[in-house]
Amino acid sequence: MTSRRLIGLVAVAATATALGACSPANSGAGADGKSTYTIGLVLPQGDKYFQGIQDGLKAAAKADGNEIVVVNTNNDASTEASQVQNLIQRKVNAIVMQPATSSAGSVATMKSVTAAHIPLICFGNCTDQAADPSIVKGVAQSDNTALGTGTGDVAAKYIKAKLGGKAVVGMLNCDSFEVCKLRKAGFKDALAKAGVQVQYVADQEGFLPDKATPIATNMLSANPNINLMWSANEGGTIGIVTAVKNSRKSIPVFGTDISDELARHLQDSNNILQATTGQDAQGTAEKAYAQVIKAIKGEANSPLELLVPGITFDRANPDGISKYLAG
Repeated sequence: MTSRRLIGLVAVAATATALGACSPANSGAGADGKSTYTIGLVLPQGDKYFQGIQDGLKAAAKADGNEIVVVNTNNDASTEASQVQNLIQRKVNAIVMQPATSSAGSVATMKSVTAAHIPLICFGNCTDQAADPSIVKGVAQSDNTALGTGTGDVAAKYIKAKLGGKAVVGMLNCDSFEVCKLRKAGFKDALAKAGVQVQYVADQEGFLPDKATPIATNMLSANPNINLMWSANEGGTIGIVTAVKNSRKSIPVFGTDISDELARHLQDSNNILQATTGQDAQGTAEKAYAQVIKAIKGEANSPLELLVPGITFDRANPDGISKYLAG
């Protein structure tokens, strides 16, 4: 999840009764006589992760003769509300959505979809009402605990192999978002289960690169014994890498999320960023699409929530990094 991506938690819904009472408003028939559907996709931004979501849904829809209508809210709740209303007026058969701001900020918009009897699937980061079965017909999102665990497993091996089994750790968090707390818990749990000795000497909020860098710089200055650092999101990871590089210290960094910039840091000869675990856009798109088709047909998604494991990118496995950068 990028720092911008963190700004969002979303959801969607519709009632099975309403779906059973009438056929989908915008359904048609393909050449083979099967029903075809128009599905709205609401994205909070257009980075590589969300492009992956869009590409994955479009590919799945095209194979079935369906259409995906994409809108981008630019992380703005008012834009989100107006664009969702446009999709409602268009009478799409369903909406797949990640919120522009937070579950609370998007609840009114989500409920407007429910009131229009349009099934809505939450993808990405769905908590609280964004995952409420009275509002959504399905949830497909990253297993945020596993995002932390994935990186933690690699960090534990590094600590055993290169730090004598002991680490003094500095962390940048984004704990104002519930999903980030899960990531941190996963990371710490992986180290605990690995049996390494860890002392956490600093844990501060910093998830935007320009703000994370000075925070991490001050953290290193105040705690000169830190020999390993971790961040809960992309912005914080970039900030730590920059701070370590500027400090000229040899401190390994472990992060969360993946982007072209982070992938290039993993390839950099400075050997700072060691591993990071990113969200699986393709896996999320596949699960969200399967859920939305069932919801359109009036079938229940059971379980309601599907968790998607992340993908860990490790400096020690350069092929995976190159493949990611190649798209």
